Amino acid sequence: MQAAFNRAVDSKVNTQLSVIVEGIGDAFYALDGNWRFTYINRAAEAYFGISREMMLHHQIWDLFPGAEGTALRRRYEEVVASGEPASFESEAVGVPGRYLEFHVFPYEGGLGVSFRDWTERRRAEEELRESEARLSSLANNALACMFYQTSHSSDFRERKVLYVSKTCERLTGIPAEVVQADPGLLYNLVLPEYREEMLAREIEAQHALRAFQSEFEMWHAQTGEARWHRIIVTPRRLENGAHVWDGIQIDVTDHKRAEVHLRLLVNELNHRVKNTLATVQSLTAQSFNRPGSRRSEEAANAYRTFEARLFALARGHDVLTRENWEGASLADIVAQTFAPYRCEDPEECPRIQIDGPDLRVPPPVALSLSMALHELSTNALKYGALGSSGGQVRVSWPVARKDQATRLSMRWEEHGGPTVPPPSRKGFGSRLIQQGLAGS
Repeated sequence: MQAAFNRAVDSKVNTQLSVIVEGIGDAFYALDGNWRFTYINRAAEAYFGISREMMLHHQIWDLFPGAEGTALRRRYEEVVASGEPASFESEAVGVPGRYLEFHVFPYEGGLGVSFRDWTERRRAEEELRESEARLSSLANNALACMFYQTSHSSDFRERKVLYVSKTCERLTGIPAEVVQADPGLLYNLVLPEYREEMLAREIEAQHALRAFQSEFEMWHAQTGEARWHRIIVTPRRLENGAHVWDGIQIDVTDHKRAEVHLRLLVNELNHRVKNTLATVQSLTAQSFNRPGSRRSEEAANAYRTFEARLFALARGHDVLTRENWEGASLADIVAQTFAPYRCEDPEECPRIQIDGPDLRVPPPVALSLSMALHELSTNALKYGALGSSGGQVRVSWPVARKDQATRLSMRWEEHGGPTVPPPSRKGFGSRLIQQGLAGS
């Protein structure tokens, strides 16, 4: 009676164990004291590709003779001898090229073995290690920059430096491992006039979790030279939800020096252009005012016209000078052209209306536009709307996009001026607009 009861209990327990073992997801099998299979779940059967009927009650070493002398068999035997469970990773026996994660433990006088295939994970980890090695090699051999990574903390002072590339010593004079242990050493090298602003911007970015960049001068600990640096730092969210900060610090001293040199060259060029224009103006004045001759009204008008055009060219140069001859604002060009004709209060005297986006144009276009607008405004003053008390001039330049190309259309409109008959000849202004401006 008791024996029957015990068998019923064992059967029930075994059934429950079978349900659990089949549902765990990992492959599982059990071996008795003679290394024979006593249980194999479906996951293990599918992995080996052999039916359970062909494996049960057979020795594992007979079914997989290749295990003889392997590390896997040695680990199994160690668990049997010690009675202590073990977890380890090993190459699969019977399935070459696959790697398994094993959990082996004493079970009913033999062993219980659960395992899972981690080949793909291992390959991914190896690829990640190789990628990290390549990135580290790149970071440690960069010529003028260093890479670093810091942890994120609500308290800025509690951040930790997680990584610093070896190029740190080349850029700052302090070895990377020293900086990683005490990052404050780098901050102390920053010139005092930059520290407060840099720290404030960095703390603000940390609290907002947004990228930031900053430029500053810092001492080189070995040479004692003050050099310009730029840092660019951005937050990155990890899979576990935490954040780290990836940063790059670049030595931009040579770039800064090149900018200063370029600025000197541009200033010298501007100075020479102004001198040249002044010389041209002086020569023109002398040419139109020859000693001993009576200057006619026609010659005087010609001189004033030429001088005005020369001044228009000079104003175009002034706009480009402010932009280091890299281009100019179209709105600035238009505003400077109309400066002599505007009222002090444009709302009370809206003679000039300007409407268009603030685009940037290259230097040749800037000069051509400056001259063309000067001709148009001069004509408007002499013959058109600007010469009438109620006249108005409107300049607009809508931008249209067609077939992935951008086209600028500038429109000049005059209202309230006298009726102007068609010109009998093509003057300088017309030729300038139709030929010079179109060509540029």
